[in-house]
Amino acid sequence: MKLKTQKMSTLLLASLLAATQLLTACQNSEKPDDTLPPNDSSSIDTDEVLTSGVPDDVRFNGETIRILNAPSQSPELFNSLEANGEILNDAVYRRNSAVMDKLGIKFEFIEVGANDVITTITNTVQAQDDEYDLITGVQYNLIKVLANGFFHDIMDAPYIDISNPWWSETYINNVNLGRDRRYFVTGDITLQFLRWTSSCYFNKQMYEDFYGDPSDMYQLVYDGKWTFDKLEEMTKNVYQDVNNDGKTDMDDILGYSLNTFVGADSMYYNAGAVLSEFSSDGMPMLKVNTERNIDIMQKLYDIFFENPANCIHLANWDLINGTISSKFASGQMLFMFGWFYSSDYLRDMKDDYGVIPYPKYNEATEDYRAIIHNDVTLFCLPVTCQKFDAVAATLEEMAYQGYMQVSPTYYEAVLKNKYVRGDVDEAAQMIDFIHDRIYTETVYVYASQLSNAGYIQRDMMGAKSKDMASTYAQNKDKYEASLAALLDNYSKLEN
Repeated sequence: MKLKTQKMSTLLLASLLAATQLLTACQNSEKPDDTLPPNDSSSIDTDEVLTSGVPDDVRFNGETIRILNAPSQSPELFNSLEANGEILNDAVYRRNSAVMDKLGIKFEFIEVGANDVITTITNTVQAQDDEYDLITGVQYNLIKVLANGFFHDIMDAPYIDISNPWWSETYINNVNLGRDRRYFVTGDITLQFLRWTSSCYFNKQMYEDFYGDPSDMYQLVYDGKWTFDKLEEMTKNVYQDVNNDGKTDMDDILGYSLNTFVGADSMYYNAGAVLSEFSSDGMPMLKVNTERNIDIMQKLYDIFFENPANCIHLANWDLINGTISSKFASGQMLFMFGWFYSSDYLRDMKDDYGVIPYPKYNEATEDYRAIIHNDVTLFCLPVTCQKFDAVAATLEEMAYQGYMQVSPTYYEAVLKNKYVRGDVDEAAQMIDFIHDRIYTETVYVYASQLSNAGYIQRDMMGAKSKDMASTYAQNKDKYEASLAALLDNYSKLEN
């Protein structure tokens, strides 16, 4: 089955043009021009003109927007106010400059550590201090105080329309509670939106050695056949017990390596697990112990513990970003499950690699998913904010300019890091394919507030258990009590 030609999104088109220019400039002058893929202009939607939700005549007369900035990991670069020659920094600098110039505003960044942001917010809001106008912080922190009444409802904020592609509508709906209020937004306003998007890497040389043309891996995805069963089938053929000790370890040739922490999260939710159901008013209800979730959990157990091609690790970021990335980069592991930021650790990899989504549970699963890890940056307004319209305009314009300028530059940087060697179009389409499937699960977002209901997959893989019914039965009461308490506190917030 051939991949159907599809219209390119504005983001993909900008990324392709940037990457093509980059590769053309870097080509050996002795190579013929036909080493680049043809430019199929018939696939470009020239009718679509995207514009910011902020009219050109909106100005705020030199207003200073004070931003409490608490990123989790670099390069967030949200606060770039000068060029330094680094490609991503300079893209964010140009974005920030364009926003300030258009709106007639200035930025003042108030830096605080990711783990200190809650204390800072609590102290300033409770003291009714007007010290900042906009808050950026990581999801796992900010959601903890949603029901405390610290944030401004921006459901009816001017200029912002979350159906525009620079906002992630599905994600925003699922990270907020209900459909009549909105406290958090995110999207292409931040690099972390892309960097924390789950993605799977495959070693092209190993694929070619075992299965043939690496482009077939992309086609497997588009045909809907990249599943848990396919993962097991392909990796069992690759595994080799190099040290002959009769067990799977990091000295062997591996199919993949998973951890029972965030690895369990991404594999479970991306496979198609759904733990949230919504009432007519958009409030979440727990749907943990369903037949489908049980089936996926049992298969997840097999992926973790019944496949000798998988080397299992416990929760450890040094292992995830260090040991596992190094193993993949050494050319001794076929698949690596991570995020877009994982490419940071593959810059010295000699083999070519490609990027694809995580596998689905089975071919009947409707579509692939790309869940965002809970380190993603959220944006919200403190209730003390006195510049509501100006901040709303700032959010919209930053997201729009991020979509038009920063995200394509990030695509270019990722593509340059070996997603491609002669297959610019193919790889860029796959990255765009993943981007279009970004989402989150409400019970996962609020797991820490729901007695870890959204982390049940972590608990079970950590305990090496596939008996979901028993695990759920042991925790059902506290899951439901925690959700009831959260929604009760949330209902008391003023609209």
